[in-house]
Parts: sequence; C-alpha cells; structure tokens
Amino acid sequence: MLNKTLALSIFLISAICHIAFGQAIPNLTGYFVAVDGQPTGPHDTAGLTDLVKRGQLNRDTLVWRDGMPAWVAAGTVEELAPLLPVVPPPLPTAQVPPPVPGQAQQPRVPPALPPPITTQQVTAEREGTWYNSFSPAVERNRVFINAGIGLGPTSGYNMGIPPISASVAFRVTDTLPITVGATGIFTTWRWSTAWVDITYMNVGVGARVMYHFNFARNFDSYVGLNLGYVFQTVRGGTFAGGIAPVSNSFFLWGAIVGARFFFTDRFGIYAEAGASSLQFFSVGLAIKF
Repeated sequence: MLNKTLALSIFLISAICHIAFGQAIPNLTGYFVAVDGQPTGPHDTAGLTDLVKRGQLNRDTLVWRDGMPAWVAAGTVEELAPLLPVVPPPLPTAQVPPPVPGQAQQPRVPPALPPPITTQQVTAEREGTWYNSFSPAVERNRVFINAGIGLGPTSGYNMGIPPISASVAFRVTDTLPITVGATGIFTTWRWSTAWVDITYMNVGVGARVMYHFNFARNFDSYVGLNLGYVFQTVRGGTFAGGIAPVSNSFFLWGAIVGARFFFTDRFGIYAEAGASSLQFFSVGLAIKF
C-alpha cells in the first residue's frame, strides 16, 4: 500500500511539473545533497522536491550520486533541471527612452565651471614657493657641475692666465633647496718690467654652500659662499739673475650670485659673479645629474 502511495505521489508531481514547466520529472534516486555544509541523503524525487520547497536545493547547491567523479552544482545536472526553479536574467540597466516624435527635447545643462584663478592666488602661490623650493629645471637632480673661465683680481699685478674654475655641488636635503660641494680655481699673475719678470701661480681649493631659488622654470638661481685656501708659487728672476721659487698661501673666500640655464635634460650654461680673492666673474658649461 505504501509503495503504491509513493508511486502515485511521484506521478502526480511529475504531471504537475509537466503541466507547469513543459517537461516531466524523471524518477530520481540515490542523490546526496550538501545542506549547511553536511551531506544528506540519499534522496529520491520526492525528497529532492521537498528540499527545493524548503530552499535547501537550488542551481548552486552541491549534489552527488553514484557514478559521479565529484560533487557538482545541481544546475549542471541535466536530469535535475525540471526540479530546480528557473532564475530570471538580471534586469537591464536603466536607459534614457528615445524622444517622442514631435516633442521638444529638454536641453542638457552643462556642469558649472570652476571659479577662475585670481591674480592674488597666483601671486600668493609664487610667494609661497620661490624661496623654499628648487626650480622645475633641477627639482629632480642631485648633482651639479660647473666648469668655466672668468676674470679676477690680480693684487696689483698683470693678469697672466685668467681664472679657470670648476665646481661640483650635491643636493643634501629634499626639504630645503640647499647644495654643498667643492670648488677649484687656477690663475696666474705676472709682474714684468725691464728689471724683473715674476709669475705668481695660484691654485685655490675650497668648499661651497649654495641656497637656490625658484624664480623661473628653466633657470636655477642661487646665492652662496666659497671658503678655502690658495696655494701660491712665485717663479722668475731679476736683471741680476733668477730667484728660487717661493711658496705662499692665503685664504680663498667669496660671496657668489649665480644662475644656470638648461637647454637639455643634462646640459646648460652658467654665470656667477661676486667678491672673491681669485675670481669675481665666470661663465661656462653646466651639467646636472
């Protein structure tokens, strides 16, 4: 009697599904279903239908039966398809309906423009950066080299070889536009008359510290100080005969105002002026790394 009742239930369920969904439910047996992370079963058609009604069996639920290599999603098992509820596709995104013929379209209003930058704002920005930052020409560089020729004092003698100078400076901090480095200068003075012909050879070496300004995009403007020592050798003779070389020394000092202009990412020109014991003006090649 029980078997007849079960068979009749399965037949009625199959008939209802066939009427509702257009396909009959096969006689299913031996299915295990994962419910709350635990395997349950085996289930037949009636048991699977009951799980569907309770929301414990859908297309993503894992199932297994004898003959399957592993647990699979119920939606991938073809004979379970009549049991599982049909999931509708996602709704389309909202779209602007086409204009009705003969109806005037409302014009779209563009977004508000940002307020214009005033002259006071530009001035305030420049005043806040010109004295505490490197110019864009050198803001990413850390090593600067100058090499050039210039003019300088002669201590009352005639100029022999004009001052030939070279310097290297290193960026030491990212918070302030300061560089420190070294400088070297070579120049000669000459005392030549009918009675004497003496040459003074000067070699100056020292340290320098520079503070840079952001006045213009392609210019690196700076002021600084040089401090070091000059080694001097005196050679020559008088009408009475030659004299033995004499060595002297004195301080190398100077205040500097300078600027570099870079016409490529690496090379440019420089000019420096200021008071110094060997040089008060120089121009030449500038290199940055």
